[in-house]
Amino acid sequence: MKKTVIYNATLVPMNEQMDVLPGGSLYIEGNTIREVAPSKIEREDAEYVDARGMVVMPGFINTHTHLPMALLRGYADDLPLHRWLTDYIFPAEARWMTPENVAVSTRFALIEMIKSGTTCFNDMYFFEEIIAREAKRAGVRGVVGESLIDFPTPSFRTLEEGIARTESILQEWKGDRLITPGVCAHSPYTCSRETLRQAKQLSETYNCLLQIHVSETRKEVDDLLASEGKRPVEYLYGLGLLDDRTVVAHGVWLNEREIDLLARCGTSVAHCPKSNLKLASGIADTDTYLRRGVNVSLGTDGAASNNTLDMVEEMRFAALLPKGVRQDPEAMNARQALRVATINGARAVGLGDITGSLEVGKRADLLLVHLDASNAMPIYDVYSALVYAMNSKNVRSSMIDGQWVMRDRVMLTIDKEETMEAVRRLAREIRP
Repeated sequence: MKKTVIYNATLVPMNEQMDVLPGGSLYIEGNTIREVAPSKIEREDAEYVDARGMVVMPGFINTHTHLPMALLRGYADDLPLHRWLTDYIFPAEARWMTPENVAVSTRFALIEMIKSGTTCFNDMYFFEEIIAREAKRAGVRGVVGESLIDFPTPSFRTLEEGIARTESILQEWKGDRLITPGVCAHSPYTCSRETLRQAKQLSETYNCLLQIHVSETRKEVDDLLASEGKRPVEYLYGLGLLDDRTVVAHGVWLNEREIDLLARCGTSVAHCPKSNLKLASGIADTDTYLRRGVNVSLGTDGAASNNTLDMVEEMRFAALLPKGVRQDPEAMNARQALRVATINGARAVGLGDITGSLEVGKRADLLLVHLDASNAMPIYDVYSALVYAMNSKNVRSSMIDGQWVMRDRVMLTIDKEETMEAVRRLAREIRP
């Protein structure tokens, strides 16, 4: 069994005590963390990794993605959400999101995510079995779910086909070390009551995560109030969709009762600040959500609406926006922001027992972050440096499930040049 000791690190394990261990070390056996110590650990037959000048921390958990949409980065910008979707994105997906193109664009997205420190993602899209295979091949941890919706998609023509695809994924990937299957219902405005109930029934039958877009725009809320007499969270609560195995993406336009319902049900919010800003959807009051007991995690959304998959940028936006909105410099402090990007995300997607922090018994999903650098020094508080100063290029190496997927900025599990050239060829065909 492979043994690894990472030593001389500034260790930021993201445990409950929020410890920082200067000169700390980790001992990893296979894919599992076996020891966390404030000084160098000695083990025979181990690979020793000197992390001098590095922070060793958990990888980022991106709790809301549409990975293949990286192929449509910049395809349609500066538009309101519903026009962006219906006039540009849905037609482009129908034409260009073939199985072959989904495979290429997934690899493309995984490169960007690995380079910027993501070790686990939660995806909702089409042809999710292809996304699962590409992520598994790249050694990246992921939660995957076919996007159920009440009209034809690139991967299914009828809802019945979509449900069959979902069940196939749930059965094929059950128990995998890296890939966790889930269920996705696109949104209350694209799914009927019956579709939402079927999605929830599937998640209960297979004891898995349910992900859904909720209250992303004011229009969505107003339309549901007009048709159902309820706001989105109240509507989903009435249908029985909300519990601790549900993640609502965005959650921008929540009122007091809806916040309380989410907290009471244990439902997590996947906050996507950059996408929400770019689409002018609004700014979620995440500081209030956290204070009221809602588990807030962090997502990038797709690269077509962000336009990056960079969790370092996302974390900084998540920390700064509440300060500006509330005019309160103490809103969403650096420690909270890092928790939102790591352990909160792991808990949101049901993987808090295995990832999101560096603790004995958890999987070795971690980053080596170079903070002995001109953009980060001097370091008086490591949390401040990570949230307010670092950028994605400070992420030097990444380990997932005990395996290195990047060392010293070199990709180890995906052919970057081949993938980039494939995307260039596709972009020349797609160019609007």
